[in-house]
Amino acid sequence: MSLPRLLRDERGVSALEFALILPLLVLLSVGTIDVSRLVLITQKVQSAAFTLADLTARISTAKSTTLGNEFLAINQVMKPFDFDGEGNAIISIVSSPTAANTPLVALQCKGSGGYAATSSIGVVSHTATLPSGFDIGKGETVVAAEVYFDFEPLFGIGLLSSRVIRRAAFFKPRLGELDSLTCAST
Repeated sequence: MSLPRLLRDERGVSALEFALILPLLVLLSVGTIDVSRLVLITQKVQSAAFTLADLTARISTAKSTTLGNEFLAINQVMKPFDFDGEGNAIISIVSSPTAANTPLVALQCKGSGGYAATSSIGVVSHTATLPSGFDIGKGETVVAAEVYFDFEPLFGIGLLSSRVIRRAAFFKPRLGELDSLTCAST
């Protein structure tokens, strides 16, 4: 076949165009799946933090003095994602026992998730780190629930990187103070 005739031949042009655009289509599809997973997991982590704080705030120390069953709800909220292997939750009871308005972590319980999380609120008997503008008056108590999830992209093509998703929720106890609670053994 002569060169001029080869240059005029249009057979296979569609296949060539498809071969050139296919990597971009695959990248967009994979990126859409990973970004959708990230958004869904972030929403579920926020919902889990809200649920955990809400359930803890509803505890009546007249009926229960042990904190722990509240963590069981998180696995249900996080389904279909593996929270036991890739997540963890921490409940902190923060109080301000003095007029100095210094919030202290009075109690802290960790869930049984596989991710090794450290509370951003603080450690027991030390000053609590609360969001800016969040004040606790003398004698007040606040339940702080932190939920962590170790997000790994499914495809790892470079569109999204691995990250730890952390969300926190804060509630005031509804049925009395929670100063007599203890953590259940895990």
